Amino acid sequence: MPAVDATDGSDELERLRDLVGPSETSYAELLQDRNQAVLAAKQASAEAGELRGHIVDLSVQLSRARQDQEYQQISATLSRPALVAYRVRRRIATSVTPRVAALGRRAKNLLSR
Repeated sequence: MPAVDATDGSDELERLRDLVGPSETSYAELLQDRNQAVLAAKQASAEAGELRGHIVDLSVQLSRARQDQEYQQISATLSRPALVAYRVRRRIATSVTPRVAALGRRAKNLLSR
């Protein structure tokens, strides 16, 4: 029986792997890598959603702080009766007017049917 050179065997093994494709163990490793990548992507997406929520929360807090600052600046400069008039105008502009407009739209839609 002739002696087989070790390099000839590894060359033949590489040639067969090129023909057949990856071995079962490397296929399992690829699946595991893919599953880990999917898990990492899901975690990153969840973290991004959490950060978007924090950004929205901070934006709301900033808006409220600006409103408070505006009110404090105005209240410091106005007399008591002028401040009451300002508050009434703000309440009408922010609360009453939008509700009346919405009721008007609903009435118009009901009448146009």
